[in-house]
Amino acid sequence: MAGSNKRKLSSSERKRLHRIILLVLFIAILFLLFAPGRSLMSYRSMQKQVAVMTSEIEHLEQRNQELTAEIKRLKTDDAYLEELARKKFGMLKENETVYEFSSGRDK
Repeated sequence: MAGSNKRKLSSSERKRLHRIILLVLFIAILFLLFAPGRSLMSYRSMQKQVAVMTSEIEHLEQRNQELTAEIKRLKTDDAYLEELARKKFGMLKENETVYEFSSGRDK
């Protein structure tokens, strides 16, 4: 039978062991805080990115709804379509004439 040969640590050995344990814990904490891609700081950064992207998604969804409503209006409202064609593209009705007047100051 193997006898247990346990001896007690001296006070200097205990101090050294405590220092090693503290050093390992300190390095582990630093790793958790600053490790690239896995750290607490990376996590916070990703949370900010998620918040920004969520806000952008909400904005884009709202813009999508506005564009969908405009498409529906363009398909169904002839008066709106005519108004838009006149303003945006300068289109005229049949037998319609445009007169431009310039002031004498624009020389």
